[in-house]
Amino acid sequence: MSELPTSDPKKLLAALKKDGGKKAQLSGVVLTGQTLKDIRLSSADLSRAELGNCKMLECNLAYAQFTAANLSGATIADSFIEWAIFQKAQLSKVTIRSCMFGKVDFSEAVAPGLKIAESMGVGVKFCGADLSGASIVDIDLGLSDFRKANLSRAVLRQSRFHEAIFSSCDLSGADLTKTELYGANLSSAIIEDANFKGAKYDRKTKWGKAGPPAGAVLVSEKDK
Repeated sequence: MSELPTSDPKKLLAALKKDGGKKAQLSGVVLTGQTLKDIRLSSADLSRAELGNCKMLECNLAYAQFTAANLSGATIADSFIEWAIFQKAQLSKVTIRSCMFGKVDFSEAVAPGLKIAESMGVGVKFCGADLSGASIVDIDLGLSDFRKANLSRAVLRQSRFHEAIFSSCDLSGADLTKTELYGANLSSAIIEDANFKGAKYDRKTKWGKAGPPAGAVLVSEKDK
């Protein structure tokens, strides 16, 4: 691939659309408000990129690096983003819809108001991330790691957190109604004022000293 015209957003998008952007070096690029559709950016370096209010549609973002990038207000839809890295990225009010995002690393991301819908994301890392007020509804997030994450006031209804880790996680005021917490570790999580009505857990689920919260339902192996 010839050198990409990173100083001109429209020319850059045209070049990526024509030749693809696999392993492209786009660190610090400015694409604020642009629409990226059907572009292959697998293993591309977009660290510190300005991608606020962007629309990434039908893209391949597998293994792409968005470390410390600004994606505030962006939409990622109908895309493949497994193994991508969003460490310390600005993800305020980002929407992720209809995506495969297993093994994605959101560690220490600043993501208040993040919305994830109609997606699959097993084994995702959210360690130390600010997910306050996030909406993560009816999503499979088994084996995911929320250690030290801020999920205060987050809406997590009907999502599946099988064997997920919530150590030192702030779930105060969160909505966990009808979630599945089989084998999850909530032993040191802050759950003050959280709603666990209809949340299902098994004997492998770990709670704090106070035990299971009001509304949570113990399910036997045969009834899962």
